[in-house]
Amino acid sequence: MEDLFLAIGDLPFHPLVVHFAVALFPLALIFLIVAVLRDSWRKRYLMKSTFAVALTVPFIFLAQQSGQALSKVMYKPEPHSEYGETLMPLAIATLVAALFLWWSLKKLPKLVSQVAGFLVISLAIASIAMTVVVGHSGAAATWSGVVP
Repeated sequence: MEDLFLAIGDLPFHPLVVHFAVALFPLALIFLIVAVLRDSWRKRYLMKSTFAVALTVPFIFLAQQSGQALSKVMYKPEPHSEYGETLMPLAIATLVAALFLWWSLKKLPKLVSQVAGFLVISLAIASIAMTVVVGHSGAAATWSGVVP
């Protein structure tokens, strides 16, 4: 099963898929944050932005799995691999919180929705920050000392 995530042809799969995770996931999260914060956007875009986050979470999974497969045949870049392990649970927590917020707006008191909105924004900011940390540490592990 690990070979599935290792390569596409002669190219390692990880550097190909990681760019989708590093670029699209934060964009979807920014869309989600704006949809939560703006009343005029909430009804129209909250579910769409949550769906955008849901579409990008599989890229994080693919990046994580392909990174693990690559580390078995090359080397294990520390602390990049440790940071990468924390991003998937954080992404899932953000997605679940966004789904709960969308549901709570229809079914629960306003205070619960406000707390859920605060939680979604907090998790989204944490997810963006962790994506930057994971991406930067991966780039540093790959390119430090290579480019003057």
